[in-house]
Amino acid sequence: MHIKVSEMVGESTIGWKDAVQSAISDASSSMSDIVGVEVVNFTAHVENGRVVKYKANLKIAHKS
Repeated sequence: MHIKVSEMVGESTIGWKDAVQSAISDASSSMSDIVGVEVVNFTAHVENGRVVKYKANLKIAHKS
């Protein structure tokens, strides 16, 4: 079995958990058999002292 790792960025206006799920949902439309995920980094975009967009950088492991 071969495992490939792809990097993705998920975004959300709700929170980091939703940003992670967004990236996994997007990835699952083009990648088969996702078997794991590593969250590499969390970042956020701030406007007027408030977080307006959450971002999660991921490494997604999937079978090839």
